[in-house]
Amino acid sequence: MAKVTMPLLSGSASGKIAGSMVHFGWKGLNVVRQLVTPSNPKTAGQGDRRLAMAAAGKAIKPVAPTSLFLPYARAFATGGQTWASALVNYIVKTFLYGSGHTAYDAAHSAYNSHGAKAEFDTDAALLGMTEYSNTYKGSANVAEPGFQLYLLARACAAIYTADHTKFNVSPCTIAIGSWTSGNVDSFKTLISAV
Repeated sequence: MAKVTMPLLSGSASGKIAGSMVHFGWKGLNVVRQLVTPSNPKTAGQGDRRLAMAAAGKAIKPVAPTSLFLPYARAFATGGQTWASALVNYIVKTFLYGSGHTAYDAAHSAYNSHGAKAEFDTDAALLGMTEYSNTYKGSANVAEPGFQLYLLARACAAIYTADHTKFNVSPCTIAIGSWTSGNVDSFKTLISAV
């Protein structure tokens, strides 16, 4: 039900009217728009996109505000983006989006076959990272904590490979396929609070 106010030759309304319009205040103006009820069909494609976005978003979560990693992440962000949005955008576009869930599954396969997978899993648990999944995704994989940490590490190594002025700090200067357990531990230290 809408609330209408009419003091001294001015009018305002707020709320929905007749299930078709919504009146509300915005930046000091009284505005109206069509009432739109969002659809959430929970298709496999939608589930895969949410899985990819969640994996990338959760990958940056353990970066501490006082970490040695943060200045490098801030230097990577350009065009008014925050460091977090720049890294999430890079991870999603570079590693996770493809036809259906094939790119996500390929990234997950690379993580599963990595020589230091156990260390990614252990360090992610120590950082307090949590798993994400949804019931309607097309991919058989989930976003495990170790996979999330792997995505962040892979992004830093890939960014350095493309431009040696970005993430020019060890172990990001080493190709991700060559990382050892020691490199994963160094990366955990890099993103942790100083």
